[in-house]
Amino acid sequence: MKQTGILKKLGCVLLCFACTASAASCGVGNRNSGGNNSAGGKPSGSISVICYEAGFGTKWLDEMAEEFSSALGVTVKVKKSYVNGELISLLNDNSQNDDVVMALGSMFAPQDSGFLTDLSPVYNSVPEGETKTIKETMNPAIYNKLLTEDGKIYQMNWADPVCGIVINKTVLDRIFPDGYKVPNTTDELIDFCDEIKAERVYPFSISTSISYWDYLHWVWWAQYEGYDNYIDYYWGYYQKEQPDGTTVRTLAENGEVLDMPGRLEAVKVAERLLKKGNGYMHKYADSMTWQEAQIAFVGQGYAGQDMTESAMMVNGQWLENEVQSYLLTKPQDLAMIKTPVISSIVKTLENKSMTDETLSAVIDAIDKGETSYPGVSEKDFSRISEARHMVYSATFDHCCAIPAKSKNKPLAMEFLKFMASDMGQSIYAKYLNGLTMPYGYDVGDKVTDFVRSRYENFSDYIPICIDFSSPLVYRQGLTAYTTGNGAGLDGVLYKGNTAEWVINDTKTTLMASWDKIILAAKQEK
Repeated sequence: MKQTGILKKLGCVLLCFACTASAASCGVGNRNSGGNNSAGGKPSGSISVICYEAGFGTKWLDEMAEEFSSALGVTVKVKKSYVNGELISLLNDNSQNDDVVMALGSMFAPQDSGFLTDLSPVYNSVPEGETKTIKETMNPAIYNKLLTEDGKIYQMNWADPVCGIVINKTVLDRIFPDGYKVPNTTDELIDFCDEIKAERVYPFSISTSISYWDYLHWVWWAQYEGYDNYIDYYWGYYQKEQPDGTTVRTLAENGEVLDMPGRLEAVKVAERLLKKGNGYMHKYADSMTWQEAQIAFVGQGYAGQDMTESAMMVNGQWLENEVQSYLLTKPQDLAMIKTPVISSIVKTLENKSMTDETLSAVIDAIDKGETSYPGVSEKDFSRISEARHMVYSATFDHCCAIPAKSKNKPLAMEFLKFMASDMGQSIYAKYLNGLTMPYGYDVGDKVTDFVRSRYENFSDYIPICIDFSSPLVYRQGLTAYTTGNGAGLDGVLYKGNTAEWVINDTKTTLMASWDKIILAAKQEK
């Protein structure tokens, strides 16, 4: 198994690093040493690495820094940030004084301002003992999103989290002893919720204090419209219908992109599921914190008031790490499932009369690796296949960079190379039950069932999220949806607001500044 081999050679290859940089081990420089290299050709001196303390913790970073420092005879000081948005704010102001910044949030604004360092040398490097460059190991959809038009790249990912529906198999196996079918479509998901509710179990645990359901309805929107049209929203373009029935990609001078039908279709499904009166959400959804909702989901109940079990939760692959202590006291079998395809996608197909039963059968065929289905056109099959491979990705929320003002860029780059190597990833995986960053590391089969479900269902995925690389987003604040009072969409829909209200509120809010938003689009033409 690859992981075992990597762990065995970890000390040997690090020793190789150390030998190459033997001169550095005789004396460690200081931060003012700039990019000075040791006599052996490897960077020397010291760097500071700061990381936001999020759902993945930072123990892996502590060990990476320790191993790297020991091998190269350098100093890596690890710092933690506990304030969401702090690191991005410092980068935006060009006042971040650390050499490597691992933040939660988009870095495209400081990148656009020239405050970040080109990491092309890191991506083009082959880590010690490996055969591929770092960029060759990555999901192309992730790498290409970070790549600039001039071929440079300024960010790396320190996590590769996918998000969606997590099921509690322990609960589902108990209430459905004869088995159950994981839903392929949103209509099947609603039916599944009805079946669960009939067993006096909450279909979903949720806290309306956090908008985790963005992980579903943004994907449903992208499934309905298609990936390219979804991304075009964030660049201010829409498909304008022509007299002959064809469409042309057109700049939305008057906000036409806000009327994308997939936006309404997606929120309508979310409304149906989230609305308090429909009984699919936990009774205390508007009382629980997100931590309490997770605790309730893993069978611990809510504050002693309600011990009713929950069958599902919308969350990310970090969930197991965050609830690990509770799973030790009451083990639960958790698994991530593929995001159900929005049933109304059939409105966009050549066969607009396709039944949900047929749609589900096509999805089963796609999951088996088949490339066609009897009676379904090649175009329709391709559309459904693209939709099936979509999942919400928080990978672009977990980026790291080297500030342009760093005084020791060579050593900082060397550290990032180590982070992305098999050696670095084996350390990361050790602390996160087998989860890795997006650099192609194969952990083998020594992972938890939860992590295995992540890899089995999302080995080759299409990442869906806000396109943070668009200047309409990072300059002018173009967003997917607004909710008037500042509450998240989860809470707004839970309280009874309609999908139509959400779409109208968003359009009213964004149109108030549309001239500025569209100006950013024109400047990119």
